[in-house]
Formats: sequence, C-alpha cells, structure tokens
Amino acid sequence: MPGTPVHIHRLARQIMTELDAFEGSKPLLDDVDVLIVRGVSRSEDWDLEDLTGYLEQVLEKCGVEVLDPESEEGRRFIETMGQVVAERIQAQYSEEEPVPVRPIEEPGQMVDAAARGEIIIDPLGFERVRRDLEAMGCAVGYVFGRSPEDLGVFLAAWADRSGVGPKSVELVVANLKGVERVEGEAEGGD
Repeated sequence: MPGTPVHIHRLARQIMTELDAFEGSKPLLDDVDVLIVRGVSRSEDWDLEDLTGYLEQVLEKCGVEVLDPESEEGRRFIETMGQVVAERIQAQYSEEEPVPVRPIEEPGQMVDAAARGEIIIDPLGFERVRRDLEAMGCAVGYVFGRSPEDLGVFLAAWADRSGVGPKSVELVVANLKGVERVEGEAEGGD
C-alpha cells in the first residue's frame, strides 16, 4: 500500500488544531489513503469577510502549498484528488463488484450516473453547497493544497455571517504519492 496513515493523520491534526477544531472532531472516512474529518471550530480568529484568505493562511502555517482551483494545475489536481477519494470511498463501502467511478462533466450526466449506481466525482460540487449556504446567510470558504509529502488537502469552512452559532469545518487529506496523475498534471518538472 502506498503511503502511511501516520502522515495523513499528522497533517489533519495539525490543520484542525490550527483551526481550534480538533477537539470533538469526527472522522467521516478513515482509510489508509484518505481521511475526511468534520469538526466545529472554537477559534475567534475567523475572518468572516475573507474566509478563503483565512483558510489559505491556515494551510500555509501548516506547510501546505495553496493551489488556485481556477488554474489549469489546480483543476487537474482537483480531478486527481477527487478520483483518489472516490476510489477509496468505493473500496471502503462497496462489498460487491467495483462500482464505476467517473467525473461528471454535464448536469444531465449526474442523474444518469446515479441511476446506474456509479460513484460520481463532482469536483465543483462544493460550489453548489457554497451557494446554498451563502443564500442562508453563511460566510463560506474553501481551499485546495498540496503538502511536501504529496498529500492533497481540501479544507472547507462555513459559519453564520452574524458570528453567532457554530463554525463548521470539513477537511479531506488524501495520499497522492504514487498515484497516476490526471494527464498533464505531472508536466512542469514534478
């Protein structure tokens, strides 16, 4: 098996601790190559006017290079990370023959893929969630990054703009070491 869970857990703990969200956090998936954790932050440092900027600072403090999700490199990274996460979810929960995993490129494909029981990779799925949360009055931010140990990171956070109520955090850390990358991602001297 590629990678070690120790590196994944160490980075996840560091990020959640920096957000003051480690205590009481719960793993949604704890696999050898992917850890998904949800928690509630008690930190008073959140900048609700620039939550994405705040999350970028948190990742940088933890030694994670922040990637621009709009750049070509960022899009390839998101697709690669989405594929790894979907495959690990499939391996964790699928007791029968493998379920096809594929990216969704058009809205109509979502219904068709779900009807066939496929695992759907929707790297921009959080964009829809973000719009819904913002419509309910929440500040929302998310960032993607890569650690020097070739761990992929997705960090999302949301809270009521009034500052009242919980400050929610969701973190995905995935081992990308040894993973065949989406075509073109390894270009540029990786």
